Amino acid sequence: MRQFFLVMILFLALPSVSRAAELPPQQRLLEIAKAFEIPALAAPPAWSAPDAPLLFQAAWLSDLHLRDAESLALVKAACNTLRDELKPQLTFITGDNCALPESMLPPAAGKNLSRRRQEWLRNFLEQELARPYIIIPGDNWPWEFENVFGSSKQSFTFAGFHFIVASLDQQAVGKEGCLVFTEPSWQWLEQELRQNAARPCVFIMHEPAYPPCFLEAGRLTALFDANPQMLLALGGHLHLDLEFRRGTLTQWCAPALGRSHRPAFKWLSFYPGRIVMNSWEWQENARRFASVCKWQQVEVPEHLQSGAAPQAQFQPGNHFLYPPAPREKVPQLGQREQEYSALTMQFILEIGLSTLFPKLNP
Repeated sequence: MRQFFLVMILFLALPSVSRAAELPPQQRLLEIAKAFEIPALAAPPAWSAPDAPLLFQAAWLSDLHLRDAESLALVKAACNTLRDELKPQLTFITGDNCALPESMLPPAAGKNLSRRRQEWLRNFLEQELARPYIIIPGDNWPWEFENVFGSSKQSFTFAGFHFIVASLDQQAVGKEGCLVFTEPSWQWLEQELRQNAARPCVFIMHEPAYPPCFLEAGRLTALFDANPQMLLALGGHLHLDLEFRRGTLTQWCAPALGRSHRPAFKWLSFYPGRIVMNSWEWQENARRFASVCKWQQVEVPEHLQSGAAPQAQFQPGNHFLYPPAPREKVPQLGQREQEYSALTMQFILEIGLSTLFPKLNP
């Protein structure tokens, strides 16, 4: 999906390609894609500091891509910034986590490489982050997750917001986007939304639903359309800092922390009437993460605000853990590649040139 998404942007950006024509093809696509990322502002907008009680703050890290000393240093610096400086009540980690080579892992007789990676990651987070966190796997390196971290699906209510955290159940390894939920997972998702119709809901998964990054993205967005209390979806996967809106839903896509042209994590502040997000980006010269003037918001309708209550510590209510299960390898899903390509083309049509064209001509 990542490469197809860049090709899609290239298709829409043809009038602007000449500015990057001298670059190698892959770098050219990336340079054009950057035009879609959240821009830096001259000053924080007025809504970035609402005159309202702060309910809680959370950090969001995605696509750690721990695979070498460089990515390890970035992720460690981010975790230490959260642990020692920002101190969020909760941290979300949304997949594609650890691919360290065997040479960087401690010996563990009788355990396969995937298990050793997951155990190393758990120990790393306990030491370097040392704060309440919720972690899910992505489409890369999900194996053995359930044996170390437990369930990759859960839901809970906190400060008046309801969070649904999910990961896909089956995938064709090596086939981008060829992943699905099982029917029991769909039933759980539908039940969660039925039971929380009066609360503002946030959906958290590695693969964004909009743009479609897996085979059943259309079914998920249809479920969101039917449940307007679903206000916000958080996803990674695309490695770019993006925002898309569909009806009452806002989809935020986080940049990759460990593999990106601009490594960053996100800082979310929850208020009764809105969710505000700011970016913390890696400053190469200073060798640290720092806040930059990139702001995003999602407004919470008044009729969904009745349960809002400030929380000093993470103490989830209405907490449900889905039974843990391994990600299933289903090669037959790879036969649906054309179906997935059709979904991405439909996304191009839904957005429309009239929406995207002004962004390509500053």
